[in-house]
Amino acid sequence: MPAQNVSVSFVVIAYNEADGIARTLTAITSLTDLDGYEVIVVNDGSRDGTARIVGNVAAGQPNVRLIDLERNRGRGYARSIGITAAQGELIATVDADIVLPRDWLVRTRAALDGHDAVGGTAVPDGDAVYLYRRFRLRPRVIGHTTAVTGSNALYRRRVFDLVGFDPALREGEDVALNHALAAHALSFATVPGLLVEHAENKTLVGSLAWMFISGKGATRQLLTYRQVRPPDTAVGVFVAAAIAGLATAARGRRLAGAAIPAAILVAISAQHVRSRFEMPADQWIRAVPAVAVDSMLITAYFAGRIAGLTVLHRALRRRGHPPDPASTKKAE
Repeated sequence: MPAQNVSVSFVVIAYNEADGIARTLTAITSLTDLDGYEVIVVNDGSRDGTARIVGNVAAGQPNVRLIDLERNRGRGYARSIGITAAQGELIATVDADIVLPRDWLVRTRAALDGHDAVGGTAVPDGDAVYLYRRFRLRPRVIGHTTAVTGSNALYRRRVFDLVGFDPALREGEDVALNHALAAHALSFATVPGLLVEHAENKTLVGSLAWMFISGKGATRQLLTYRQVRPPDTAVGVFVAAAIAGLATAARGRRLAGAAIPAAILVAISAQHVRSRFEMPADQWIRAVPAVAVDSMLITAYFAGRIAGLTVLHRALRRRGHPPDPASTKKAE
């Protein structure tokens, strides 16, 4: 049973977040109207100083405690472990690269009236953080495709008596949870105007790796939930361009064949940058290098989409049946 003196539990998952975890924890412990709380940090097998930094914070703040996983198990597993340990009547999930505004708890608590789960919007959008940091562009506020993301969300405890984060998912665990919430007729919503800072510090290599992983997850989500999103359309357009390019090259026009998918890739990247950042017409020259780098990130994402299709095909052959969207039941 939840301890009587804990009204809200913050579950923070972290993987190699030594550069920013202290700032995230400071933001949580500085929230307005914060009483009877605990902060549980699940260190998901980090290879940097994340665990040491959290340990130092916990040594001076009894409300903060560390769960240190020996190896990286993925986002779904880390969230599940933290929620199992949580004692609050309300449970908040926060990513280690998110900085909450001081009124976050006040506004999410108020928004829970009539809902079972609510959350804010991270700025800049997750697939554009590297571009934001590298080129200092002005981000747009982009609504998440998932109403309540794991990056910053507040849930009633009873939610996790019915559903839970799938511990087998290394990414996309919040998307799966949203579908499970809907399947159980639970109410969830984004809090209008509630913005949180996305202070991710991945390198270009780290961003490329994450885009590849995200691409694999997006393929799994498409085949599982049968919902076509704008990224799925972009993948279809690029694949069609690649096929057209191969056909053109087979007729001896190799340069033209290579130019077709390359042009589509640049067009998709330009549209992506325009949609994520404020780009007045007279400042587009500043975005040219951002589009070039984004083309690399989008390529990694497309590669992940194709790899995800291959992985799922093999998994389905082993299992003999399609993925089950209801597999997000809480692991005991």
